[in-house]
Amino acid sequence: MREITIGPLDAGQRLDKFLMRYFKEAEKGFLYRMLRKKNILLNDKKAAGSEQLLAGDVLKVFFSEETFEEMRGKDAPLRKSPGAGLSQGPSTLEQKPLALLYEDSYIMMVNKPAGLLSQKASAEDQSLSELIAAYLQDQTGAASQGFTPSVAHRLDRNTSGLVMAGKNLPGQQLLSFLLRERLVEKYYLALVTGSLSAPLSSVCYWQKDIHSNRVSILERPEPDTEKVELIAYPAENLEAGFSLLKVRLISGKSHQIRAQLAHAGYPIAGDAKYGDQRVNLALAARLGRPLRVQLLHSYEVVFPAALPPDVLSAEACKAFSDLKSKTFQAPPPPFFRQVLAGLGGHYGE
Repeated sequence: MREITIGPLDAGQRLDKFLMRYFKEAEKGFLYRMLRKKNILLNDKKAAGSEQLLAGDVLKVFFSEETFEEMRGKDAPLRKSPGAGLSQGPSTLEQKPLALLYEDSYIMMVNKPAGLLSQKASAEDQSLSELIAAYLQDQTGAASQGFTPSVAHRLDRNTSGLVMAGKNLPGQQLLSFLLRERLVEKYYLALVTGSLSAPLSSVCYWQKDIHSNRVSILERPEPDTEKVELIAYPAENLEAGFSLLKVRLISGKSHQIRAQLAHAGYPIAGDAKYGDQRVNLALAARLGRPLRVQLLHSYEVVFPAALPPDVLSAEACKAFSDLKSKTFQAPPPPFFRQVLAGLGGHYGE
């Protein structure tokens, strides 16, 4: 028999959903059969699977060691010693300090630095998602067992700024729903070549070449394209023909803002992939320092005043109660502000 203690990161889930995440290799019917036969108990009582888990709940699992490990799958953490339980100690991941902008019981918002991946691209990478999971593990003293905390949306490696993450399943469900239904307004700051005198509404078609990791923006739909939309607002006219734009991202695809603004004639300064390299070199010479990242920053999110009725769980709706109608901002990083100041700007200070 093994015991599984539900920690705060796994609270708020239905028991059956937790079991399906925890026992990755188990069939749903097998788990329900184990519940009916009382081979899985919740707080020493027979459970149906529909119960909502609370922090501190204890599951007793009467499987053989072989069955337990087989149902857990290859990624199951090793037990440290007999009786040590399944929780892990504080993370040994190289812990970079998180620039926390907001945190409650369900979600957190972080100001991601340029140069850090949002999620791992290869096994040796370090990512913001890992740092968030390690931070929460150190906070609670235990890793999540049925749910992995992660970012709810991604920024390109060299784009800085505000990233939202779910700390537990209700928080992640809430953020996923709000982003999927475009109920959260997301704004970016972009330092671009060119002058914009009025808001620019751009609706185009996005196509990505996975081999070159490069995006094309098309005026008309073609096979394997997706519709993308943004609105760019003039924020400041700067020296040397540059401008600062505040961009509302309505859709959300990789490299979208960078490629779509370049397609519209406003390439982002410092962008080695979609920008104007001669302009980038001239700006670097003017500033006396190289431009190593694109000057694009995820600046602001605005939450709606209400949720549509009857679409989310009660716990996910509870997670929304502290967010409704609120606006959150991430200060631009020092390098962004220094370049802006070097062009006579001051926005975001």
